Amino acid sequence: MASKGDKNKEHRKEAVAKKRKGLSTWEKVAIPLLIIIAVWSVYSFVLVPPPPSTSLTNVTLSTTVTSGLAPDFTLPVVGPNGLTGQTLTLSAFRGKIVLLEFMEPWCPHCQHMAPVMANLFAQYGKGNVVFISVAGAFSGATPSDVGAFINQYGTNWNYVYDSSGTIFSEYGVASFPTFFIIAQDGTVFNVCNQGEQCAGSLAGDLSAAGGT
Repeated sequence: MASKGDKNKEHRKEAVAKKRKGLSTWEKVAIPLLIIIAVWSVYSFVLVPPPPSTSLTNVTLSTTVTSGLAPDFTLPVVGPNGLTGQTLTLSAFRGKIVLLEFMEPWCPHCQHMAPVMANLFAQYGKGNVVFISVAGAFSGATPSDVGAFINQYGTNWNYVYDSSGTIFSEYGVASFPTFFIIAQDGTVFNVCNQGEQCAGSLAGDLSAAGGT
C-alpha cells in the first residue's frame, strides 16, 4: 500500500509532466482566438465611426431660450433647388406666431414629421402663424439635400440653412426635430417635446399661443 508521502510524490510528478507537455490542444486553439477577438474589438472601436444620430449630446437647452426672448438670426433661404440667394431674419416676423423647427433632411423622425407639418401649415399657414424650418450641416447635410427634402415631401414653408450650427447651439437644440413656438412679442412661448409630435399637440400649442 502506498503511503501518503508516495501519493504526494506521484501528484507532483504528474504536475511536472503536464507542465513539460505544454498547453493542451483546446488551449492552443482558444488562446489565439481570444487574442484575435480582442484585437478586432479594439480596431473596430477606434476606426469604425458611429452611425449618424438624431441626438446632439454636447449641447443643452439654452437658458436664454427658456427664460425670454428667442435669439434672433439671419440665415440663407433654401428652396427646392438649393440656396435661393435670399436671407430670412426671425425678428422680421414680430407680430406673428412662429413655429420654429430644427431638423435635418436625413433624420427619419424629421421625415415622419413632414406630413404632420404639412397638415398644420394647411391649417395655420394662411393665418397669423409663420412656419420656419432650420436645417443644419450635421452628418454632411447640404442645402441640396434640404432642397431634395422639400421636393420629396412637398413642403411649402420657409427653410433656412445654418451651415455653422451656431443657431442650433444658441437654441440649445439637443435632438431632431425640436420645435419652438415663438409668441408675437418675440419671446419663446413654448419649447415642444423633442422628437416626433402629433398634429393635435402642436395645434393645441399654436392655438394656446394665439395662432389662427
